[in-house]
Amino acid sequence: MRGLGLMKEKAYFLEGRGLFRRAKLIWHNISLDKRFSEYERDLAMASIKRLSNIISGKVCKQRKKLSMHPDRYKNIEADRERVLQLFRTGLTPKEIQEITHRSRAFIYNCKKSSSTCK
Repeated sequence: MRGLGLMKEKAYFLEGRGLFRRAKLIWHNISLDKRFSEYERDLAMASIKRLSNIISGKVCKQRKKLSMHPDRYKNIEADRERVLQLFRTGLTPKEIQEITHRSRAFIYNCKKSSSTCK
């Protein structure tokens, strides 16, 4: 049973780190191993279901976030000009990010490309 304890500990550690798919794989291995009791395998199956729900919830959130700004890749030049204009008014990158819903990397790239052109 020592192997079971280590496997469970590692699965909980991975869950704590947010690595749900890796933890789910360990729970899956526990659920298939015939050396462990029926109770332990049922516990593993319950953990698999719980992690599956968490993973699907994260995927839905990401899809929803992407669908909120479907035209993000269509207006790159217009957004770049807007970011530069906001920089000229004295706003910080974080404030610009909140206004434009663009990533910090995009905002810093706009700033960097404008400074090399001058």
